[in-house]
Amino acid sequence: MMIQTALPVWFWLVAVAVAAGYAGAMYYRNRKDGLSKGWKAGLAAVRFLSVFLICILLMSPVARMQQEQVQKPLCFVAVDDSRSMRAALDPEYRNRQETDTAAFAAAGFAHDAEQQINQLCGELSGRFQVQRLAFGREVRQESHLGRQSSAYPAYAQEATDYARLFQDMAQRFSASSAPDAVAILISDGQANLGQEPAAAYRTCPFPLYCIGIGDTLSYPDIFIDECRFNPYTFLGNRFPLQIRIGQQQAADAKSVLRLSEDGKVLLEQEIDLSKHDGRTINWTLEAAQSGIHRYVLSLDPVAQEKNRQNNRQEILIQVLDNRQKILIAGNAPHPDLSCLHQSLSRQEKYLSEVILAKDIAKKSPEELQDYDLFILHGLPSRQHPLKEHQDLLSRKPCWFIIGSETIPEKLNQAGTGLGIQVKNNGWEEAQAALNPDFGLFEISPDETEAIQEWPPLWTPFARYDPQAAGRTVLYQSILGVKTENPLLWVSPPSASRSMVLCGYGLWRWRLADYQEENSTEVFDRLIDRCVSLLSELKPEENLIVHCPNLVDNTQSLQIRAELYNQNFEKVSTASVGIEFQDRGNGQKYEYSFLPQPPDYFLDAGILPAGDYDYTAHAKNGAEEYTAQGRFAVAEIQLENLQLPAHLELLRNLALAYDGRFYYAGSAYAPQDAVWKQILHDIENRPDLKPVVSYRHAYVSFLEQIWLLIILLGLFSLEYSARKIFGNL
Repeated sequence: MMIQTALPVWFWLVAVAVAAGYAGAMYYRNRKDGLSKGWKAGLAAVRFLSVFLICILLMSPVARMQQEQVQKPLCFVAVDDSRSMRAALDPEYRNRQETDTAAFAAAGFAHDAEQQINQLCGELSGRFQVQRLAFGREVRQESHLGRQSSAYPAYAQEATDYARLFQDMAQRFSASSAPDAVAILISDGQANLGQEPAAAYRTCPFPLYCIGIGDTLSYPDIFIDECRFNPYTFLGNRFPLQIRIGQQQAADAKSVLRLSEDGKVLLEQEIDLSKHDGRTINWTLEAAQSGIHRYVLSLDPVAQEKNRQNNRQEILIQVLDNRQKILIAGNAPHPDLSCLHQSLSRQEKYLSEVILAKDIAKKSPEELQDYDLFILHGLPSRQHPLKEHQDLLSRKPCWFIIGSETIPEKLNQAGTGLGIQVKNNGWEEAQAALNPDFGLFEISPDETEAIQEWPPLWTPFARYDPQAAGRTVLYQSILGVKTENPLLWVSPPSASRSMVLCGYGLWRWRLADYQEENSTEVFDRLIDRCVSLLSELKPEENLIVHCPNLVDNTQSLQIRAELYNQNFEKVSTASVGIEFQDRGNGQKYEYSFLPQPPDYFLDAGILPAGDYDYTAHAKNGAEEYTAQGRFAVAEIQLENLQLPAHLELLRNLALAYDGRFYYAGSAYAPQDAVWKQILHDIENRPDLKPVVSYRHAYVSFLEQIWLLIILLGLFSLEYSARKIFGNL
């Protein structure tokens, strides 16, 4: 240790002189205190030392010290926490009917596994900085002693993502100061999510040791390999199910496939796996009732089959009853009417009907009220001015298509925001030219080029007076010259939006699209965007929750909410919360939304499979709002498709990344030789040694409490001696 001061060395001589002078003046030839010469000499030494220390401290001395630092290598112990590990720990797990977390924990296999892993981590901690990780779909760090409470479910994650684990380890290593690292992976080798593991580990610059567990033997097994279906359909539709049946060592087996709902068998079919075409089953169901339907597919087990969990699969299908009803009304028969009907009929979300204006009167007010959109071709006309329906049309979205019989004066009274003054009742041909400033919906460059090449429409020779708040989608281009006259016009925003097509002849556009592209996709997409834009109405509720109706138990539930005040203006500063309730067991979950102006956002994470009701609540000042709904979480069995452990994956990973593979048997069999061997191999690697370094540290004497204690002790000793033996 070396002492350094902020003052020159000669100051030490000054300190000695000051201390000696002070002590001499105090005790030399001082007969008043009556002390003996021995006491005087001793107390003078005490006074000299006290004053000398004070003088030295005035120089702010510091001590330069050399410290030794030992940096241990980092050791990751990553344990597969997915559901498939239950079969690796308990060979009879998949043959049981009771497979929930509580039943598995009661079997005691997880406890035995924890003890062996804890022992491994404890022996490694003497040479390494041990970080234990549990991984499946997500990655989390655990204590060296593993799970200390029931807060973490035992081996319950629904998927296995090795890539996420490797990315997490690489980030932890780069954020640490460890000189080197090593990873120990304990798993059954089943990977079913994320990037290919061998490619994903390239981000980790350290060796990988793999411990494989689980039963590697294959047994007769049949399973539902894949089920293809559309999770959404509309009421009254017939929708298909395609089920693929897989097998292992059961090529000649026979079984029965059943589809049931609420315990009632809807369909069943005998499966003969000896026939190749019998492994794919195609069924068709009818959507007879709206709502979320939970169907169960099940296969009868075959002889000697151990894995029966993959014989069952749940699927969720939502039957929607919210197709938009569109009435296409024409003043007279025209090919444009059929053209629009064919385009809208190609999409399930629309239910369109074509009638003539003379038949509108045959529909009751209630029937007309059910329509979400009116497309009026050549209306209002002199023969059909639609006076009796003016109030209804003012409240519903309308798309006016100007025809030869349209009365412009009546159309101007419809509140479209576009004034039309016809001149000489003349007509001219006008092609479409896209408005580059229009942004209410997107039109790609390829679509723009196609639209502008379509044949012209017949438009009235007129003077157009558009309002500033409205928007022009397409301008009229006459003889190749773009004008400022609108061809397709959107009204200003209001409670119900309207649109005006200033011409007729849409059938020519659809025919041209088919001739150029051998399909009508561009035309149909344009019509769909126009109809969708007209359907964007003013919200009827103050609190609107955008919650997916269907998710699975490997997806995070993400919800967006909108809040409007009494004037239907968006509010983003209120408190918004939501409560879920599982219909099956009554379990409740409460969350709060995070404001993300202009809306609110919630990531509720992964919920257990089941049917849920939700109630959202918001408070804006003194006003309170609620919204209710339901959703369903489907159970996806990614972890229970096959029984044997996939140890070849672990073996390849270890060999490719400078490690070694060890097989610990099935059910964590207590093979001490395996655990001793991996400890021996890792501890004797020459590249995984602790790094010893030295650094210099400076310590100020003014910060040392022991110096103050010494000074107080010296002064107390001198004071007490003079008090007792002297004249103080």
